[in-house]
Amino acid sequence: MWASWEPIYNLNRIIRLQAVLEIVTNQTATALDLLADQATQMRTAIYQHHIALDYLLAGEGRLCAKLNETNCCLQIDDNGKAVKQLTKEMRKLAHVPVQTWKGWDTDWLTSWLPQKEWIRQGFLFVVCVIMALLAFACLAPCFITLIRRMTNQIITQRIMMLFRPVKAEDWEY
Repeated sequence: MWASWEPIYNLNRIIRLQAVLEIVTNQTATALDLLADQATQMRTAIYQHHIALDYLLAGEGRLCAKLNETNCCLQIDDNGKAVKQLTKEMRKLAHVPVQTWKGWDTDWLTSWLPQKEWIRQGFLFVVCVIMALLAFACLAPCFITLIRRMTNQIITQRIMMLFRPVKAEDWEY
């Protein structure tokens, strides 16, 4: 009995999991976007501070000379755009478009008709009426036979209820 409900129950669980996965993915992508923005801002701020220190220490040989660094090269890669592209792909991958029912596709049956909607609907109506008449013609003998059998059975039961066996002592010889 419960087995008939199991497929729809599992389908509902899958749909729910799909929705949760989409929400979690979107939240994760938002967090990664914020972190990428922050990293880009930090990179910009660090470069600005480096330029300011170079300007202030220009008379002393700039920042690298002041720190006695021979290999003083500041390079911070900007991966913010790459992270943004990855989060865009994540969102696109996790997004499930809303599915709506647009009615029955009857183009396979009416594609040869003129492009007037009333002609196509009229044709479909005529086809449905013919199908209903054919179904009625096929099922009518079955219903007639069913009704005959039921009435015969009911009549037989009533006759059997009226019939009382005669006892041997009731016989007059």
